[in-house]
Amino acid sequence: MNESFQIPLILVSMGRAGSRAYYKGKMVEVEPFLQENTIEATGAGDTFCGCVLHYILEHGLEELTKADLVEMLTFANSAASLITTRKGALRVMPSKEEVFRNMCSQK
Repeated sequence: MNESFQIPLILVSMGRAGSRAYYKGKMVEVEPFLQENTIEATGAGDTFCGCVLHYILEHGLEELTKADLVEMLTFANSAASLITTRKGALRVMPSKEEVFRNMCSQK
């Protein structure tokens, strides 16, 4: 945590290289979900950030474990990868179920 600004969570979206979370002295890195049929990257970053915010709203920001961070980044990476296979951004946002199906197909 940064003592000057008290920032408990820092996220790094690394595109084709995945993503990272820095949280209270922990660093977690998660692989990307690469899509063969990527059309464009419009909305991928917004989708990633929206998914992270959704996770934090559901689980809080107080005591995230390393497993929580992996789960959060994996879901956000999966959703961001799906959005790259569609033209546009908001109107083609994948459903939560679709993101989970994508996560399962990549294991």
